[in-house]
Amino acid sequence: MANIIVIEDHQPVLKLISTLCQSDGHDVMAFDNGRAGLEAIREMTPELALVDRRLGDIDGLDMIREAREASPATRFVMVSACSETRDIVTAVRRGVCDYVTKPFEPEELKSAVSRALSEPVDPPPASRQKLIILCPKKAA
Repeated sequence: MANIIVIEDHQPVLKLISTLCQSDGHDVMAFDNGRAGLEAIREMTPELALVDRRLGDIDGLDMIREAREASPATRFVMVSACSETRDIVTAVRRGVCDYVTKPFEPEELKSAVSRALSEPVDPPPASRQKLIILCPKKAA
């Protein structure tokens, strides 16, 4: 299955998310602070990272921005108690595949993980073809 990193500063939630992912056969590494999780993403390039919005040592949205630069192949799901539209929009703009609000049902989280892992890793670049029209000179 997939290599997943979970970054959550609240231990019971960290344990729950990790257990849910492991129960679906994924290899999970869990981190209770953003800096350690960010470093792990840089080093390991996991297929998916589940990130809390408000971490004690770094903002989850800022962490995702840095992590995407270091590991563009990693997909992200944000897990947060914050359900403000502004945060969700910002998360999507930063490349989050899904946004799960706390408290969540186990199946809701599992579905978000499944959807994120089914998304293409590198979307094909937009076509940028140049059209060059050559006009022969008319004889004078």
